[in-house]
Amino acid sequence: MIKVLYGKKGMGKTKIMLETANNTVCESAGSVIYIDDSNELMTKLSHDIRFVNVLDYPIHGSHEFLGFICGIASQDYDLHHLFIDGLTYIVKEDIKDLQNFFEGAKKISEICNFDLLISINGDENNPPDFIKEFL
Repeated sequence: MIKVLYGKKGMGKTKIMLETANNTVCESAGSVIYIDDSNELMTKLSHDIRFVNVLDYPIHGSHEFLGFICGIASQDYDLHHLFIDGLTYIVKEDIKDLQNFFEGAKKISEICNFDLLISINGDENNPPDFIKEFL
């Protein structure tokens, strides 16, 4: 399952992501991973959550980032929840260009049976059509 938090910068998406991740790890029997593009949030997450700063890896664009997610999912059979904070900042692409990413992410999350929560900055009144099913 994929869920997207979509809205303008400053509306509290990251706070929701942090609270959800910290609550999820208390209830989850499997792995919880949080991906961000800085170390700023590392200390706000439970130590039971695996924090990944994506800038530590040579990832350029959504295609490579999807491959990165596939690598995480393929090596961790206990993966239950994956959080991605600020997708467009991570892949450095406009949201309108990420339909293929979402198709791939949906497929891998279904095959490997993990939940994916993604935050994205954008106009909450005008999300791309391919995002609407995940809101």
